[in-house]
Amino acid sequence: MDAIVPTVTQTRVINASPQQAYTAWTDPALMRRWLAPAPYAVALAEADARVGGRYRIDMVGGDGERHSTSGEYRELVPGRRIVKSWIYDGPMVGLRGAVTEVTVEFREVGSGRTEVTVHHRRTPTADFADSVRGGWGACLDALETLFA
Repeated sequence: MDAIVPTVTQTRVINASPQQAYTAWTDPALMRRWLAPAPYAVALAEADARVGGRYRIDMVGGDGERHSTSGEYRELVPGRRIVKSWIYDGPMVGLRGAVTEVTVEFREVGSGRTEVTVHHRRTPTADFADSVRGGWGACLDALETLFA
């Protein structure tokens, strides 16, 4: 019997169109402004936003430690959906190297308002799931602030 692999899901409603929200996830200049959980800051954001293209986000905390995530875009539907692999590389040994998957969905819920839902799939352990749950929650808070 296969082990149950948890999926972490986080949702926010932001004051942006689905296309604006999508662009915040795929434009490195915008990614730098919000795609790190506080108190971390984005030190590097790279994105080749096409199916098969790669991305990388480097975050640095007050202690100077560098945390990186990278992967490949698997599906891109502008204003609707992003699917990408997600691999952590950094000092948190229990998270390092696992190939997981992030799906981001954008749904218009009113004029200029979008529900953004992040599903982080294939998290290998409960500790991993807890870590990404907190991280995505803080990142979505920052995305909400970006469009406030």
